[in-house]
Amino acid sequence: MALYQLVSAQKNSSVPTYLAHYKELYQKNPQLAAQKWFNDARYGLFVHWGASTYYEKGEWNMFYAPIPIHEYKEQAMKFKGEKFNADSLVHLAKDAQMRYITFVVQHHDGFALYDSKAWPFNSMKAASHRDFLKELVLACQKEGIGLFIYYSLGINWTHPFYLTKAYYNEARPAYKNEQPEIRFKDKSDFLYYWNTVKAQITELCTQYGTIAGFWFDPIGGAYTNPDLFDIQAIYDQIHSLQPQALISFKTGFNGNEDFISCEHEIKSLTSLMRKVQGEKTAMLADKAWQSNRSKKAEMCTTMQNMGWGYESRAKHKTAQEVWAILENTAANNANLLLNIGPYPDGSIVPIDRQVLTEIGKRIKKEGFPKLNTSTYMDYRDGGSKQITDRDLETAK
Repeated sequence: MALYQLVSAQKNSSVPTYLAHYKELYQKNPQLAAQKWFNDARYGLFVHWGASTYYEKGEWNMFYAPIPIHEYKEQAMKFKGEKFNADSLVHLAKDAQMRYITFVVQHHDGFALYDSKAWPFNSMKAASHRDFLKELVLACQKEGIGLFIYYSLGINWTHPFYLTKAYYNEARPAYKNEQPEIRFKDKSDFLYYWNTVKAQITELCTQYGTIAGFWFDPIGGAYTNPDLFDIQAIYDQIHSLQPQALISFKTGFNGNEDFISCEHEIKSLTSLMRKVQGEKTAMLADKAWQSNRSKKAEMCTTMQNMGWGYESRAKHKTAQEVWAILENTAANNANLLLNIGPYPDGSIVPIDRQVLTEIGKRIKKEGFPKLNTSTYMDYRDGGSKQITDRDLETAK
């Protein structure tokens, strides 16, 4: 089925396939139906993949190497992803008893895995000449899997008008030589970056049918420069085009997020922001946390112990370890978003496929660990050691 046919079919349908069991509520209030679905979903598949995998050193390698912009972009445009199979990915998620997939459509390197007219650094213009998002949308719709779009709203290392390190340390790699591609001079130039963001969000909301929502990252730059990041305008834009779409931006920027998502353990970012970016940033993080702390939560972590994108040196989790994480997220009354980093060619690491399939069989037989709906706030506020240990601190 062509994408335009899918979109047309969705417009004529009373309910998206992933919300089929929430039809009555969806017809009354799409947003409430989506929230009820997400609250029941329990388990999702996170997928970090793209041009960065060429280096086999995780998704932050451009930043920490650091790799010059022209060199990185030249290599990225050779990206093929020849063994990426959307149907296989969706079937793995279903076998694992997952209800949704969060797909990294554009990470901090700025390389988009879809056909963007607003941003030419993308997979359609690369050697792959494929719209990977489109392929995954079709597969998810066919199988009734919800699809969240991960979009790096807070960083774009290859955009000429994104911030410089003077405004936010992670804004750019620490280049010894001037990068002619960086044209940002002062805050007035940020508007050019933000216009690209808004144009891409419009594309993602209008070209791919009904989506489950957006998963934004990272948040440090927005906390540090709140005058530049008009986040609420983005939220409003999404909800006007995709009324059912849920939005997450870590533990929250302004308190208007639909759910919170935390790396490795569910807790406030206030202490971390105070340590790395100062008191002003910490105050914004705490204000958002206080607004969102009791909302539905999701914990994201990864099958490998180094980075999120494919890392050749990493060790991978066993089924017993994954089950323990499921138990801990249940204790926190949260969903688990478990990440895999496919090989550069797009194929899935065998041990990850094996473990996820094994976990799926156990869930089918025993059910999910029981949710703690009574004392979970004690865990979120740091009152219990049962919160998942930060054993997968991202290696950057």
